[in-house]
Amino acid sequence: MLVDRLIIEAEEGVESIDLHPRLTVIGGMPPAARMAFAQLLAGALHGNERGVHAEVRDDSGRRLVVIRPGVGTGRVVDVDANADVTAQFRSFDGKIDMLATSYGQSTITRISADDLTTGASRNDAVRTLSAVDQVALWDAADAALAQGPQSEGHDAWVDLVADIDVHWAAERRTEIQAASRLRQHIAALRSLSSSVPDLSDDDAVALAQAIVSQLTAASHEQGARPPVVLDEPFIDLDPAVVPLLLELLPGLVGSLQVMLLTNDDAIASWARLEALAGELALVEPALANG
Repeated sequence: MLVDRLIIEAEEGVESIDLHPRLTVIGGMPPAARMAFAQLLAGALHGNERGVHAEVRDDSGRRLVVIRPGVGTGRVVDVDANADVTAQFRSFDGKIDMLATSYGQSTITRISADDLTTGASRNDAVRTLSAVDQVALWDAADAALAQGPQSEGHDAWVDLVADIDVHWAAERRTEIQAASRLRQHIAALRSLSSSVPDLSDDDAVALAQAIVSQLTAASHEQGARPPVVLDEPFIDLDPAVVPLLLELLPGLVGSLQVMLLTNDDAIASWARLEALAGELALVEPALANG
């Protein structure tokens, strides 16, 4: 489920927020505004929030408009067919729920700073593989997978990484590569300046793992996959580390739609440049006074 636009009715008028299909950075968002945005997004997709409308695309590509008027009954309109399809999204209690399917009700994933700093798992195998030359590592993995066990390709893999299972590594390729890139960035900074993040290689790997594992869990949801909200996730980190994690982020979102809510001017400045290349959209200040 992709959200193209949120339309919010307020006393001051109507606020429209256009969203990127992959990554939208929404700046000027203090804590109260971040909470309000998350509530409005949830209300538009599967709540009873009145005065909040959404333009969305379902998994089949249909363009739908979810209308939740301040007064009266809400409805869902198929734009291309010019048809009312509310009945398809009406739950047993009469509520319009865009995230309810035969698999059950999906929920919007929210990732906060606590999820990264306290939920960062440390996997010895990922840490080991992230320190290996990545070209050699994945060349060996591809050969081992293609040739099978008891082959020269598999022997080369074992010589490189000992007893780590090649299939296990292949399933975690994105996670390993993200950890490796973050490790390399920090090493490069150390070689250029004494003013580098006070972050061990193990911590770098754990942070990369935390981001990837959170996004991967969201991407594996069955049914209508809702957007993922990153709620100021980097606020507790060393400021020097944040640009390194931001650089990884566009490549990690995969097929998810991610919304990064922040009140950090440095993140907004980064997003301004990335938006020029079309990698993401920057909205600021949205609901900053909310």
